[in-house]
Amino acid sequence: MKHWLRLNFVLVCLAMLSTQSANALRFEFDDEAEIADWELGPQGTATVKDGMLELNVAGGQNCGIYFGEENWTDYTLEARVRKKEGDPYFHLFVRTQEPTVDFYFMEISYNSNTTSVFMFKGGVATEITGGPRPARPDSKDNKGGDAYTLAFEVQGDMLRTFIDGKLMVETQDKTYQSGRPGLGSRDSTVWYEYVEINGPGIAPSPVESVGKLAVLWGTLKTR
Repeated sequence: MKHWLRLNFVLVCLAMLSTQSANALRFEFDDEAEIADWELGPQGTATVKDGMLELNVAGGQNCGIYFGEENWTDYTLEARVRKKEGDPYFHLFVRTQEPTVDFYFMEISYNSNTTSVFMFKGGVATEITGGPRPARPDSKDNKGGDAYTLAFEVQGDMLRTFIDGKLMVETQDKTYQSGRPGLGSRDSTVWYEYVEINGPGIAPSPVESVGKLAVLWGTLKTR
């Protein structure tokens, strides 16, 4: 009976792990090869080390590193990100066009202590926050620089941004209907622990079920 209960528990846990992995394309930055085909913007450098993507953007550029397909339309981009203490910005990009000066981006600014959304066209910025900028929330994790879980969602003409699960900006714009996601900043160094993206037509990360099952079963056997 105990063995049967253990097996059921393992299968339930495995199903949960499989569901989580199958829902999104996920990058955990264990290897430099993960970003080998990503496009780095001007004045940017990117390095994978210690299980993080370290991104530095200098020279007053609003840019970063971009990945995925130009035909991706509706999706949610989520990232766990930490900023170097004293640096001024966090950015996430959606529906990035070619060349990479046209896009939407969400910004967390430490200069104005707000969060906002912009549309860039021809390198010219238009703010589309759609009202007063929400205040930047205090980070619950500020060891070595503030950290947040950021999400940027695009569905049709709707754009929504979230910080630590809280809706910050909800606005509309029809300029771009598809394009790549991206990670970035301005005059800042940021570290990404993971990045997930999910939406129609985006292939999820493969589920490593065999390894996870072995770990779960081994743990249970020791109890």
